[in-house]
Amino acid sequence: MKLKRTAMTASMLLLAASVAAGCVQTRVLERLGLVIAAGYDEAPGDKILGTSVLYEIDPGAKERSNVITSTAYTSKGLRYNNNAESRKKLTSGQLRVVVYHEDLARKGLTELVDTMLRDPEVGSAVYLAVSKGRAYDLMTRRYPEISNVGEYLFQSIRQNVESEEMVSPILHEYIRDLYSPGRDPVLPYIVQRNNEIILYGAALFRADRMVATMPLRKIFYLRLLRDRFHSGMTEIGLSPEALGSIASPSKGQKQIYLVLDSVKSESRIRLTNAKQLAFTVQVRMSGRLQEISSPVNLRNRQMIELLERETSKAVEANAMAFIEKTQKLNVDPIGFGEKYRAQHRGSGLTVDKWKQLYPKAKVRVEVSTKILRTGQTD
Repeated sequence: MKLKRTAMTASMLLLAASVAAGCVQTRVLERLGLVIAAGYDEAPGDKILGTSVLYEIDPGAKERSNVITSTAYTSKGLRYNNNAESRKKLTSGQLRVVVYHEDLARKGLTELVDTMLRDPEVGSAVYLAVSKGRAYDLMTRRYPEISNVGEYLFQSIRQNVESEEMVSPILHEYIRDLYSPGRDPVLPYIVQRNNEIILYGAALFRADRMVATMPLRKIFYLRLLRDRFHSGMTEIGLSPEALGSIASPSKGQKQIYLVLDSVKSESRIRLTNAKQLAFTVQVRMSGRLQEISSPVNLRNRQMIELLERETSKAVEANAMAFIEKTQKLNVDPIGFGEKYRAQHRGSGLTVDKWKQLYPKAKVRVEVSTKILRTGQTD
């Protein structure tokens, strides 16, 4: 009886396994076209030019990428047309980077991004970026030192995010900022120069429309105001007059530059007056003085304290200049609107209301700098 029961159980397990195997759609890797990067440009007749960079998994292939392009009215139409041109079935499961041409980004990205968000094949950890030139030109050009442009773009953005020189441009973070009434999205801004791909800086958005760019060095102040640094780096210019006799600048040298690395920081944004809309941003930062462009006696503690005070003043001035620029552009990448909504209950904040309020907001920045160790002098 026991033997009969065991045999019956084994038969049922075999039957279940065969049924399950029949329900699973088998995908042979060699028959798939793995799209690793995608680009979107404007095309005549209200169409979109789509460029797909495929990862070549054939170990015998001379190049590690294959590029397919087509035009359509929608992103789904692009996928259908690209698939028709490919000898392999295209899949977006390995998509890592999507690049939008600047002209397209200035008209709005909501439809293209929203479609991608609702695609079950596309993961939420995809990087988004904006290119100065056409995404088609960026992705179809042959680069002597780059075997796969899609993989290169992904690695370039990732290492800048990990080294805290770029804000994270992941798809779900863009969507979060896009639909928040109190913060605007920021995406990497890519420039192609000859045979090089350069991460120039960041594209600033007002809702889903790009309105301006800023160089990479300015992103330090964006991150300083809205995020935390764990191991950042920055170069700061100080006035020789402010340092007085402790520095010996070269003749004609207008500023003395110091480099802080291993920067750690934390910031706190407080709504100090809801009626007149006033904020105070308190920033505490510390770092190692790695280099300074003028001979300074770093063994004297009073001189270190003077450097700390002047560095704090310079960072405050640069941070305020950054905030004032965003107010003129009427974009809020820092998230003052989120702080206003959180600290002023019942504000009923909307995107349109915040766009009326933010340019008139009064902001004060207070920075406290601590130099922990000193390094080499220039």
